[in-house]
Amino acid sequence: MELAKYKACICEGSAEEAIIDIQVDNDLLIFNREEMLEERVIRCRSAKRFEERYLRKGFDEQISVIRILDSRREEFRLSKAYEQKIDVV
Repeated sequence: MELAKYKACICEGSAEEAIIDIQVDNDLLIFNREEMLEERVIRCRSAKRFEERYLRKGFDEQISVIRILDSRREEFRLSKAYEQKIDVV
């Protein structure tokens, strides 16, 4: 699987965020910090809030959304307007 130019790495909690930060800082992932939105891990559970903060900025290219969570029941549904702009991993 090939990721888009821009990556949004979204973590549910601080433990997941810390683990991803360590992996990114030690080049253990297939992307680097410079490719991440705002060059950081995003802490956001709400798809609506994610849309408001990040997707409305008018990116020209597709965004890969990488979600790290420990809950299987967590829903993350984006508006139909953004379905073509993102690729959720």
